[in-house]
Amino acid sequence: MLVLVCAAAFTTAFAQRRKAHKLRATAVVEVTKDSAGIVGTHVFPVTILDEGSFHDASIYKAAPRPMALDNGIVYEAQSDGIPVGYVTILSSTNNKGWTALGKWQSAEEPKKVQAAAPVTPGDDRPMIHRGDATPSAAPASTPAPGASDSTTSASSVNTASSPSASSNDSSAGAPDDADRPVLRRRSPTQPEPVPTPQASGTPSTQTPAEGSPVPRTKLPVITSGTKTFVAVSDNESTDIRSFVFKWKPGEEQQMEVKMRKLALAQLPRENAQLNTGSLQNVVMRSFDLDLSNDAVIVLSAEIPGSYLAPGGKSEPGRFISRYVTVIARVDFEGVPQKLASSVTDSSRLDVAPRLELIDAVDVDGDGLAELLFREYGFDDKSFIIYGIGRSTVTKVFEGASMPLR
Repeated sequence: MLVLVCAAAFTTAFAQRRKAHKLRATAVVEVTKDSAGIVGTHVFPVTILDEGSFHDASIYKAAPRPMALDNGIVYEAQSDGIPVGYVTILSSTNNKGWTALGKWQSAEEPKKVQAAAPVTPGDDRPMIHRGDATPSAAPASTPAPGASDSTTSASSVNTASSPSASSNDSSAGAPDDADRPVLRRRSPTQPEPVPTPQASGTPSTQTPAEGSPVPRTKLPVITSGTKTFVAVSDNESTDIRSFVFKWKPGEEQQMEVKMRKLALAQLPRENAQLNTGSLQNVVMRSFDLDLSNDAVIVLSAEIPGSYLAPGGKSEPGRFISRYVTVIARVDFEGVPQKLASSVTDSSRLDVAPRLELIDAVDVDGDGLAELLFREYGFDDKSFIIYGIGRSTVTKVFEGASMPLR
């Protein structure tokens, strides 16, 4: 019977897996709402899939600005795989690393009819989804699957007003580059069909997976402060589904106890006196990444001042905080089996950065999700994406670094 269950789960996941898309960009979007209720967005490019390979979106095909930050490109912000809003790039700036400012539209807002780009017969060049040429135009939905809301310790950004022009801002059109994938604007001559809203109120041209229920996820509300979302830009349609693993009542609390013990087991022997109560700032999230109905769990925690680092002749010792992140998959007996772990401390972030989970996201459009983390070193931050197998973790991408100061 166990073999049949395994075979059925594998067959379902394989059937739902699709061919990777030609061109797909992934970014992180910070949406900030100030005390006056003004919403601004800051877009951090992460990676872009092009020509079958992942590239650093912060520098890829910069002529002079990166292709992923061209004005008018529309990113779909996601939370746990469900679209929550759309960001249209207004301008980009290179201040020790490329970022962009954009216009935010909640997924619950009514959508305006947009014009579709004219299709040239025989032209199958890839395009990243773009919006209207004017900053005031409402962004159109960009077909893609979804991913999640996460708090971050990165500094918040003030994007309430439109940015002024600077020497680093690339507002001019891209030069004629035969090797640069086409990022085409819509033509005002052809109307685009208005998408039918999903039951969750999310406007999208995407279609739920055949036989699966329509997502009914409550969308996060943008309140004062900063919320962080993963975002994708892609012209090819993709099924919408939530990447969240649904626990039965009481199961999640029991699993957190097991995950805390697993996290402590990753620490060196000198911390054997610690207990699960020693873990602070614990964040645990559970996903069904591959449609196998198996929980993939990510737990991260901090142990402040966990041990005293030896000092030098002129410098006394100091207490060091530990950081641990564990990725595990729950087996058929309900036991989390470690797939990978990261352990570091505040004295060696230059060697082993601290990991912060952003969300699950389908970075290649094949219907299965990966895990996107932000890495914090001493002086910089970057991103790393892991693909999760049955018993393995594979690094899909690492890069898009920026200085912390």
